[in-house]
Amino acid sequence: MKLNSIIVGAALLVVAAVTVRSQNPAVRPAAATKVAVVSMRDALMNTADGRKALGEMRAKFDPLRADMEKRQKELQAMSEQVRKTTDAAAQQQLNNEIAGKKKTFDRDAEDLNNEVEQEDSKRLQQLSTKMGPVVDEYARKNGYTVVLDAAEPLLWAADSANITPDLIRLYDQKNGGAVAPSPAKQAAPGKK
Repeated sequence: MKLNSIIVGAALLVVAAVTVRSQNPAVRPAAATKVAVVSMRDALMNTADGRKALGEMRAKFDPLRADMEKRQKELQAMSEQVRKTTDAAAQQQLNNEIAGKKKTFDRDAEDLNNEVEQEDSKRLQQLSTKMGPVVDEYARKNGYTVVLDAAEPLLWAADSANITPDLIRLYDQKNGGAVAPSPAKQAAPGKK
């Protein structure tokens, strides 16, 4: 939400500057606005810290997901067994057993999804806290007036405006991660 407020504020300042300039020709032109675009989630997850966090999450949650998949296959096998059973009493007993297992399965799946989302959010927040000063330093050093997150509605951006790879390298340099060779600039969001 804070980033959205900054973006909206920056956009309003640009509109105000253009409006004032068009109404008062005696006003000197405003300095050129230099805008950059970053795919923040990609930047965070491709830093050394982000890759480490992703590995830790996989190690923690992949076994739980595998168990859920196994349980889902068991439910499917039981449903198939109900279709093959001709005895009404046996079908009713299987249906009751399936209903109980499905209820537990659904509750466990929801709990797992919530836990994954909370863990993901916590880790992204930790990475974002470290990335903020990196974005600030990079933007100031390279003369950017505005840095936009590509995850927000963005209709078009030039490839040269995408600073995601540069931020990943700078983040890793500042935070002791293994510095990867310079990747080719990723295609700017909105361009195919």
